[in-house]
Amino acid sequence: MKARILFFIFFLVVGGGQAFAECPAPGSSDFHTVATALFNCSSARPLKGAETERKFQIHYDFPQALPETSTLPWLSVDPMADPAGYLHAILGYATKVNARDDVDWRIEDNKMESWCSAPWFHMSREPLHGMTNERWSRPKELHELQGAWTRNWAVGIYNDVACYGFGQIWKDPAFPKTKGFSFADGALAVKMLFTNATPSQVPYLTGSKEWTVAALDDGGTITMRLLQLDVSMKDKRSPNGWFFGTFMYDATQPGDTVWDRLVPVGLIWGSDNDLTAKAYLETGAVAKQSWVNPAVASRFFALPRHNLGLFGRANGPVDNPKADCISCHLRALDWGRAVLKDSPEEKEALTLLPDVPNDPFDDAAVKAYFRDIGSQSPVPNTQSLDYSLQVSEGVGAFRTWVATAFPDQAASTTDVTPYPFTPAPPVAEAAPMALPVDSDKFKAGTIDMNNDLFVR
Repeated sequence: MKARILFFIFFLVVGGGQAFAECPAPGSSDFHTVATALFNCSSARPLKGAETERKFQIHYDFPQALPETSTLPWLSVDPMADPAGYLHAILGYATKVNARDDVDWRIEDNKMESWCSAPWFHMSREPLHGMTNERWSRPKELHELQGAWTRNWAVGIYNDVACYGFGQIWKDPAFPKTKGFSFADGALAVKMLFTNATPSQVPYLTGSKEWTVAALDDGGTITMRLLQLDVSMKDKRSPNGWFFGTFMYDATQPGDTVWDRLVPVGLIWGSDNDLTAKAYLETGAVAKQSWVNPAVASRFFALPRHNLGLFGRANGPVDNPKADCISCHLRALDWGRAVLKDSPEEKEALTLLPDVPNDPFDDAAVKAYFRDIGSQSPVPNTQSLDYSLQVSEGVGAFRTWVATAFPDQAASTTDVTPYPFTPAPPVAEAAPMALPVDSDKFKAGTIDMNNDLFVR
């Protein structure tokens, strides 16, 4: 009973007062037991009106040894010479079993292959498909008939090579080890992005795959349609170690299935640091470290966004047109400590991380954001998490929970040196808030339930 009450208090207070679906209670209230229970929790978000539907189930298939990679089909395709062929080889690999009707992306039902989920997203995953909130699309970003903002949600899965990497970090669910971390060549992430835009708003969505998603704050559901599928591949042929690619659904394409009608949008492997507004507008410079499908690019050129990524860099329709795929993902890192929302540390962290330029005509800001860093961390004295925002956000969520629920364990649950943020000036302590149970181990913290984990 003591552990169950502690668990309920955690979700009630961290959730900002909203009653969230309760994960199975741990057997006791000790740190390791509670951390393991949260690690294995699929979703802590509410569900309303679809209680009888099948629920999302977290799936951790972490191989103990690095899987064989020589037979991965995309490794036999030159990504620079044939980017579309490279992307189609990956799509075929990802959809071969996962897209079958008897699996439908429930990777626990895929008995032929090993795929896994990223840990520590239970506070942001909705309970039906494990989807998380994405950047919303502004009016007319997707189509000229799109007159209002549209919601976008996404779910990601990882192949066995990437799952081996997750297993190296999370061998102990109460102690993620990130020191020196990197994925092995052949690691693949696949992310499907759904939108609540309708075919009347975005005609090329006609006939796309539909899911019922518990995307509303109270757990209510909405119908969403597959718009975009992203892939990221650890591949030593990239100067930064990674290729990021995107597909979009297009109803005008031939094919018997939704997957046949996914068309490659682009592939990127570098930031094109010199592609500034001046170079783009005055000299006609183009992106050299990415490929964008000209047939897709022409569809968006007349819209206010003009390009998919800034000045013709590769990006997806859902993504920020001032950014690109790789420059967003290079921000993945471990601070070695919690960075709490609205804290002085968060404000400092935001100034340290490269950020999307608000003004794309500010050439200095563009060059500061679009830069190649290879395997380095974007912030000195922090641990790179190898371009994986899901690793970064998951580790960050764990550190936030430790700092708020078990602060005495914070120093002993990191194997990297905590970043030396500027010490905050001392402030007078407020009277402690009365908490019913285990108040010595629990202090209220804040997690942004609407955090845009994959914004580009």
